[in-house]
Amino acid sequence: MNQSIVTVRLNGQPYQMGCDAGQEAHIEALGRDVESVLNELTGTVGQIGEARLLAMAALIIADRKSEMPTREDGLDATVATASLSSDELEQLASRIEAMAGRVSQLNAQLAKLP
Repeated sequence: MNQSIVTVRLNGQPYQMGCDAGQEAHIEALGRDVESVLNELTGTVGQIGEARLLAMAALIIADRKSEMPTREDGLDATVATASLSSDELEQLASRIEAMAGRVSQLNAQLAKLP
C-alpha cells in the first residue's frame, strides 16, 4: 500500500506523520482535535513545556475515550445518544460534568509537578 506524509501542527509546531494513502484527511482531523485540546490547556495553564502539555492532552483524550459509550447492537453511539430519554440525557450530562472535574483535578496535580 502507498504511504503518504501529512503535516499536523501540535502546540503550533509542525510534525510530519506517515499514513496509508487515503487516510490523510483522517490524520489531519485527529491533529486538529489534539491541537484543540492543547489550545485549551495552554489557555488554562500556559506554556509549561511541550512534553508536559502533550502528556496532559494524552490523558484528557484517553479520559474522554474511556467515557464514550460503547456500540450497542451495531448502532453508532451517536445514533444511540439521539434516542436517549430525558433522564438518560441528564445522567450523561452528569457523567460529562464528572469527567470535566477529573480533568481539572489532573490539571491541578500536573501543575504541582516540577
